[in-house]
Amino acid sequence: MNNSLPYSHVNLTRWVSSIITPIILFGCAIGNIVSFFVLLRPRLRKETTSIYLALLCFAEMGTCYTGLLRQFLLDAFDLDIRKINSFTCRIHIYLTYLFLRLVPIILVLVTLQRYLYVSQLALCSLKQTLIQLFCCILFVCLAEFHFFLFYDLTYSTTLTRHDYILLQCTVDSNYHKIYYKFRSQIYPKLTLVLYTIIPLGIIILGNGLLIRTVRQSSKRSRSKTKKKRSVTRMLYAVCILYTVLTSPASIFLAIAPASYELKPTFRLQWTLLRLLFYLCHSVNFILFCATGSTFRQELIVFLKTICFCRLNCRCRKIKHNNITLNNRIQHDLIQNKNKNLM
Repeated sequence: MNNSLPYSHVNLTRWVSSIITPIILFGCAIGNIVSFFVLLRPRLRKETTSIYLALLCFAEMGTCYTGLLRQFLLDAFDLDIRKINSFTCRIHIYLTYLFLRLVPIILVLVTLQRYLYVSQLALCSLKQTLIQLFCCILFVCLAEFHFFLFYDLTYSTTLTRHDYILLQCTVDSNYHKIYYKFRSQIYPKLTLVLYTIIPLGIIILGNGLLIRTVRQSSKRSRSKTKKKRSVTRMLYAVCILYTVLTSPASIFLAIAPASYELKPTFRLQWTLLRLLFYLCHSVNFILFCATGSTFRQELIVFLKTICFCRLNCRCRKIKHNNITLNNRIQHDLIQNKNKNLM
């Protein structure tokens, strides 16, 4: 009975992950791709906030398709991308943490930028926005590059199967003792503060100040702030949902003792919280449609443009086929006439 309990939890965890994960991945791909192109349309990209949100869509799609897709392949097909070879081990874990760290930093930047713009304390041009985003990406790339340098396929000292030692994508504690200590003891606490606690504090405080500023400015002039409020509401929705859906997973990992991770219930609870975390990265399109009137208008124009292009291509193809057919008929008639004359 004791052996069947962990086994049932493992099966239930894999079943839940195998069913829910494809839905999240599909919604993430379609929603973020459409949102990316709509946010970069001429009318919306005049607002620098839309540039940040477009990059956020790209980062959230990367987060899902590096972290969640790997876990789906593990649960559904027992396939680990990181174990293919040494390069896939390094590049995959590097990209996973790269996209994962980009999301909160982009949300912090866009919150601060929106507050400064709405309160008219500072205006940010397109060039300045692109420079800020470039510096943000460069910082995260350099800060997380240690994963690519120190991680490799090594023989695990804890995982075995049928008396064979399994390969694992991790840090070799024998060759990199100092880094192994940093990665296991210091890095988790450091990232909890830098990428979770501080960003959430800035996001909550920044949006609180932003709400107050928008209300004050809307009392003075409603006509001028209508377009501002449309984009600002989109930012509210994204920040609130990010705070609500990602906080449980971060808090769970922070307070759960190491001994609890060995219990059968841990894997099921962590799977549900992880799915909740990745769900946050796949619903931006719904939030943008629900809160942004300008986004909805541009979405309709975008869809009409796609439909018109497809219809135009079909018409051109039909016209080309008709011209080709007429040319063939004329050619056959000329040949028949020539034969009759001869």
